[in-house]
Amino acid sequence: MKEKGPIKRIVHCVKKIIPAGTISVIVASLFFANAPSAFGKPQKKPAGSSQGNPDPLVNAAMKNMESGVWSVKGTVMAKKTIKLQGLLAGEDFDLTMEPGVNPNTPMREIVIKNKGWICSDGETWHATRPDDRLIYNWAHVPIMAGGGISQMPFEKVGTEQRDGQTWLQVRMKVPEKNIKPKELPQYWLVLDSQGQAQYIGHTEMPMFSQARKEVMYCSFDYSPAKEKIAPPPLGAPVDDKAYGFNDIEQHKFDWKGRVVRLEVTPKILESKQIGEDTYRGFFKDTATPSHYGVVEFPHDALVKLGFLKKIVSGAHASEDLEKMGALGRTDGNPVSFYVEVIPIGEKPAARAVAVGARLMRDPDGSIGYTWDSDEKQTAESPPAPAARDASDGDLVNRGIEKAKNGDLDGAIADFNRAAELNPKDDAPYYNRAQARRLKNDTAGAIADYTKAIELGSTNPAAYNNRGNARAENKDRDGAIADYTRAIELKPDYARAYYNRAVLKKEKGDKAGAAADFKRAQKLDPELVSEGSAPDSSSNRGTANGEATGTTVSLLDGKLKLDIPSDFSRDANDPKNPKTLAKFSGPEGAWGEVLRGTHGLTPDKLEGYLKMRVAEYSKGFNWLPKDSHLQWLKKDIVTIDGRKWADWRYVPMLKGTKDYSHSPVYTRFLTTSYTGQLLEITFTSNLNTAPELKQEIDHIMDSVHLEE
Repeated sequence: MKEKGPIKRIVHCVKKIIPAGTISVIVASLFFANAPSAFGKPQKKPAGSSQGNPDPLVNAAMKNMESGVWSVKGTVMAKKTIKLQGLLAGEDFDLTMEPGVNPNTPMREIVIKNKGWICSDGETWHATRPDDRLIYNWAHVPIMAGGGISQMPFEKVGTEQRDGQTWLQVRMKVPEKNIKPKELPQYWLVLDSQGQAQYIGHTEMPMFSQARKEVMYCSFDYSPAKEKIAPPPLGAPVDDKAYGFNDIEQHKFDWKGRVVRLEVTPKILESKQIGEDTYRGFFKDTATPSHYGVVEFPHDALVKLGFLKKIVSGAHASEDLEKMGALGRTDGNPVSFYVEVIPIGEKPAARAVAVGARLMRDPDGSIGYTWDSDEKQTAESPPAPAARDASDGDLVNRGIEKAKNGDLDGAIADFNRAAELNPKDDAPYYNRAQARRLKNDTAGAIADYTKAIELGSTNPAAYNNRGNARAENKDRDGAIADYTRAIELKPDYARAYYNRAVLKKEKGDKAGAAADFKRAQKLDPELVSEGSAPDSSSNRGTANGEATGTTVSLLDGKLKLDIPSDFSRDANDPKNPKTLAKFSGPEGAWGEVLRGTHGLTPDKLEGYLKMRVAEYSKGFNWLPKDSHLQWLKKDIVTIDGRKWADWRYVPMLKGTKDYSHSPVYTRFLTTSYTGQLLEITFTSNLNTAPELKQEIDHIMDSVHLEE
């Protein structure tokens, strides 16, 4: 749906109705594969027809696991086996992965709301971004209510008794007859005495990671947890003073395990990599003349603090760093950050392990550290959080900036505080609604839009965007009423006309939809290239003239492709700016348009194609022994005078030639655009319908890129 940004300030604009089955919190899609048989085989009882459809039980179990704290333990198997265990509580988690980034050392990560901590050496904790959620996604995807898997049909396999509980085994139901049962996602649901689902006790399923470009086999056990997720033992700083290396050496035993604020001169003297993801910086402090010391930093903390422009491996003095173009600031005010003091035996020395650039004190009294700051530090003190008496307007503006940078939890926290300071202001509620929409909290967004309207908001975007949220909840009449009110407040509101036209068309009001499409087109002709007016030449149509698809324009109108009506464009993700567009189709089918993931010139296109074909051929060795990956095409072709790599594949059973009913039909088009990669991907995923393959072919055949 088309959205108008807020009048006060904009957080985000979502231009389509997002279908309920869209997965947006992960970068993974389900594929067929041989799932590991890590769970004990039950003594199965036949699942008779009297037991009914298990889909409501699966969804009820997932819904129950949205609240409370859950213990999880299991494995993720790809090129190597990863053990994972810990706690899940909504979007919070405390998970340990083994092996970690360092050999023979587990890695533990904790995220609570907008705070994150990570321990990779088994001893010290560092601040990390709360949106670093890779291991969380592995454990959470299988139980995620509203995700793509929850929209799939299931069939019952049998029941068993475990520790006095009834466990119901179900697996995904597919029309394909030749698929082995263990190649499909399976759940073991824990039922109560009335036969109602309590939670998911065990799951086994294959997943394909878009980020890692490989298939992973997941097997997890879940159960209710008694303990809660708590932050690591990093307390408040010793005091608010800034110290030097000599102070740390003098007080190393008094400050053992404590946090202090260290202040150093602005230029790093040496950078050295001492571990896979750990770096050591050599500095001169400001507290004692001619006194120097070293600090250990995680990952890219030296870059975030401005000491380096980029992370480099090995050991390099400042002169070498400057020649490499990696040296950051060389002068200016002192720089301070927080370190944990760890004594080294009886020697007059101690490890200084950096834990964050900024101290965070929440209203509830909890303490945390973060590497995020509004700008790279140049002041004598790290930037402090907003004071409790900060104005609600300042908090709203700060929240908006956080949302733009992808920190939705931090933004919501600021909007919460702003609403507390001024409960009669509609701006905090409106912007919090926008942030909640981005987090797929549709119900929360509707409540906040409604609150903003009740407080007297005359912002037409509040009605338009609430209409979009209601449309996601299938409340078409409520959505149309909101679009109508938005138009009353702003008669030239093209997006509201467009959105109302879409729903009128869905309700069968062809005349009303045509009138609204026409009005939207007149007010904003660009909507025609993004949308679908019934009389637009940009649409594929049927014999009676009814629209069946949409032409999507990207790259300022230079890239166009036709999208069928059963595909929808997902909301833009500010965390992935290189993804120009993502699309969701029926039963897990999807597509995306990527740009600029790395440099690519036309003369390198053939080499890129060979490399990717080799990667995919090797990466799909998970296919069953009686099947293989069939490359349908892997050629350099010319489209509208431009060279493209056209590559497509489908898994097929050996001895067969007809792939019309095979799953995972996938097509790519790759080219060089302004010296950067431009790649279009569409796949049928689990959907085996021949018609969907024809739709994907139509999409790819419609691609047109102007110079």
